[in-house]
Amino acid sequence: MKLKVINSTKNLNNELKNTILVIPNSQLSNIFDLKKDKEIIDSLKYINSNKIELINNTYLLTFLFEIKDLEKNTTKLEKIGLYTDFKNFSIYVASKTEILQNTIISLSNNGLNHAEILLSLLTSLTENDYTKLENIEDELDKLEEKLTSQKSLENCTSKISVYRKTLIKYKHHYEQLTNIIDFFSTRQELLIHEDQKYNYLVITKRIPKLYNQIIYLREILSQLRDSYQSQVEIKQNHLMKIFTIINVIFLPLQLIVGWYGMNVYMPETKYAITYPIILVFCLIFIIITLIIFHKKKYFK
Repeated sequence: MKLKVINSTKNLNNELKNTILVIPNSQLSNIFDLKKDKEIIDSLKYINSNKIELINNTYLLTFLFEIKDLEKNTTKLEKIGLYTDFKNFSIYVASKTEILQNTIISLSNNGLNHAEILLSLLTSLTENDYTKLENIEDELDKLEEKLTSQKSLENCTSKISVYRKTLIKYKHHYEQLTNIIDFFSTRQELLIHEDQKYNYLVITKRIPKLYNQIIYLREILSQLRDSYQSQVEIKQNHLMKIFTIINVIFLPLQLIVGWYGMNVYMPETKYAITYPIILVFCLIFIIITLIIFHKKKYFK
């Protein structure tokens, strides 16, 4: 039986049988009682994770997906809520209702039921996730090249922090999606069409692979963080080496300055040649010290 897809509550009867309603969260009060159904309204209005709950023998699901806008070539975080019994009705809540409604209409025209439409929707929303993770891996490779060449080390720490937060977000995303997909494993009777059973197999394999890819990227990031720390330590050691060289050169000269700066009579100071001798000695000492450091490759 073909499901009826509507996007307004104006002419809606109390009976929602064989109906899919796609509405913005501003119309939730037209469907639910503000006092009795406050938990449902809040869950559908304030979506912050992927989850599935059972409320009054009806399922409440929420999703967070990054959807690419082909016209603007930008990616936007889309929040989708679903309140359904998987038999008679489904109420979808989203900010971009037109895009979601058109997708659901095309799926319902294929004769899919409530559960199969949801499964097809999840399959289509995750099909480009491999490309997204591959892009992150390419960015991490470029960051590794910068660390290897010791260029722009100052910016690396902020980038590593951004990637760390991003990967943690994706990790939680796929963990939560796994819990939702597991729901279908105990509801196989909801999937009637063979192609939807295939979709189920595809997504049950896809989500764990995406999750494993996130774990792999986090390991790469951890190695990059260790590499960054090593480069910072090398840079600090190089600075300490320079300070050591400066101290080795100037400490003896400071000793001479302090020695002849004392208010004490020095017999050799009565000779005019004393000052040129001390000056030549200091220059020879500096040159010999620099030659020794150069041979020891301290300047590299």
